[in-house]
Amino acid sequence: MKIYLNDYETETLEKAESLFFNGNGLIGLRGNLEEGYYDHFSTNRETYINGFYETKDIHYPEKMYGFTPTGETMISVIDGQTTLITIGGEQFSITEGEISASERYLDMAQGITVRSLIWTSPLGRQTKITISRLASFCYKNLFSLKIDFERLNHQEEIELTSHLNFYPVRTIDKNDPRMSHDLQKITIKEINLAENRCSFGTEYSHLEAELAWSIDNQTVSQTIEEERIVIRTKLEGDSYQKNLSYAFQQPEHTGLNTHFSKLVQLQTQFLEAFWQSAKVKIKSTEMLEESVNYSTFALLQSLGTNGTTSIAAKGLSGSGYEGHYFWDAEMFVFPVFLHLNPTLAKQLLTYRYTILDKARENRQLFGYQTGALYPWRTISGTESSPFFEGGAAQHHINADIAYAFIQYYRYTDDLAFMADCGFEVLLETARVFTEIGYMKKDQFHIDKITGPDEYTVLVNDNYYTNQLVAYQFQWINRLAQTLKEQQPERWGTLIEKLHLQEAELQEFAQFSEKMALPFDEEKGIIAQDRDFLKKGPWPYSKKETKYPLLLNYHPLTIYRYQISKQADAVLALMLFPDTFDQATIEKSIAYYDAVTTHDSSLSYSTFSTVYSRLGQVEKGYDYFLKNARTDLDNSHKNTKDGIHTASMGGTFMTIIYGFCNLQVINDELVIDPHLPAEIEEIEFYTYFKNQKYRIYVDHQKHLIEKQPEGK
Repeated sequence: MKIYLNDYETETLEKAESLFFNGNGLIGLRGNLEEGYYDHFSTNRETYINGFYETKDIHYPEKMYGFTPTGETMISVIDGQTTLITIGGEQFSITEGEISASERYLDMAQGITVRSLIWTSPLGRQTKITISRLASFCYKNLFSLKIDFERLNHQEEIELTSHLNFYPVRTIDKNDPRMSHDLQKITIKEINLAENRCSFGTEYSHLEAELAWSIDNQTVSQTIEEERIVIRTKLEGDSYQKNLSYAFQQPEHTGLNTHFSKLVQLQTQFLEAFWQSAKVKIKSTEMLEESVNYSTFALLQSLGTNGTTSIAAKGLSGSGYEGHYFWDAEMFVFPVFLHLNPTLAKQLLTYRYTILDKARENRQLFGYQTGALYPWRTISGTESSPFFEGGAAQHHINADIAYAFIQYYRYTDDLAFMADCGFEVLLETARVFTEIGYMKKDQFHIDKITGPDEYTVLVNDNYYTNQLVAYQFQWINRLAQTLKEQQPERWGTLIEKLHLQEAELQEFAQFSEKMALPFDEEKGIIAQDRDFLKKGPWPYSKKETKYPLLLNYHPLTIYRYQISKQADAVLALMLFPDTFDQATIEKSIAYYDAVTTHDSSLSYSTFSTVYSRLGQVEKGYDYFLKNARTDLDNSHKNTKDGIHTASMGGTFMTIIYGFCNLQVINDELVIDPHLPAEIEEIEFYTYFKNQKYRIYVDHQKHLIEKQPEGK
């Protein structure tokens, strides 16, 4: 299970910084070249801690009431990757001398990245250099780097100079609104060279952390410069090891002096257990197994598992989208771990419960009197979106989070968690919708919100949102009844805490039944919202149109026409297939496919899943390929800014829900597969009701096999 990027071409070096990042859910270090910064390709030389951010004021030329006053941005902490190598007085560089036998790869079985090459210096000295790195899954605070040297035609002295850089080196496209253009920096608090410690923090968010380091071999000197700590080391044998420990929200620097071989052993054991359930086997004409398992591994490296963090749009691989958590976490990443490791999936939901009080505060920005409104983009739980039309107005995030809690319960029967956390989240997020919604002509309407399609804002009766909210309302009553019957004491505590009365439960039932779900009888399709189908067509041909639209056209131009950034109504088709007849699904997806630009990496997987279920496997497979290798092939030309976690989750979802068509029907797992010709067979494991199952699908048969306990 290896991914190779062996060459030193500009595009390869840029995307390798993201694809070969080292992360463990707490810390993430970009896959930068260790020997320093080169100016012939763009680079973001950074290290991140999940949940470590700075606060900044958001400035509006014209500000109205309720606009988000401050935002949060994930910032780079002290980056200690840089390790200058000097051999016999010549400094190693890929632009000086000659590189041969180059190999660079990610080993997903061991959880390490390796870079190996032979460097022939300008003076002809040949040295084999092998650099191995990991972020430990067993010691979450720890990053380790080991460099092995083999002198091939000389016995020259080797020196290594390590830089602990306080501030990042960043190359930013200032015309891309998806990137943060403000460079927030940490504040250095105290440096203790005698103890190999450096404490740092943030000026406005008032967070504090500490870096500790351990470097073997003979230390020649340690000095403090304006922007870094410099540590010079003389190589005594044939290898060099540097361990970096980041203590944040916990004081211990566990594992700091652990040898690299031991760290690899622990890492391998951890991943061996993980892959026993998480590995997806695909026999195909393309390198699909590689893509799918890389996606799962990258998500694992970025997933917050402490209940106080989540997973950002770029994971811990880059600072795109400022390190914010979006709805992506629940709707695209959560399903991966729900199937492969429900314990990890639960941690994503625990984070949402942890910030529920902040969601209650957030609703007040909008003048809402009841319930909770989760922020569209956040780190700590406060809203960070300055563009409310396409951001904070996406109230469907409440229903998205509720949907994830419901799916967790359906797959695990974990009623205790629903009693402790889930029901409260469902109820409080639903209260916002009952407050802003209204009954008219015997239908319940929700107006002036934005659905997933960010090219169509502030709409009335967004189909996806309304369908999801109706589902949420139904499940509030189902859970209420279950809790009353099975946990009456806990139920009594809940209704007292939440001031819940029977009349409110009856309202949920009524509004669910009466939910407005726009439908165009003439076209035979679901309507994205009440007005979408009334707008005119996009005035330019596909050849004339410049993509992505958000970088090339004024928002008002986009808003006036029937043009979608990503799957919106089609998401409803994917989540609720039993709600529609086949003709409606076929007509609806064909219609929306024609007006969707797929400018978002979230889009292709949804279309692929629905097409595959319909049996239109060629179309489904085409979209699957476009999504599955988004980052490995750099198809959006922005992998350098970080991986696309939602796209990765979507790849998994297409396999499970599309090609295999796995569903829960009558409280049982059911599959009805539609494999494309290019895929011979698929095999994976899933958990359901605390039981592990093996799923196998080929063109002749399909199996759901219960696995013995412990297997």
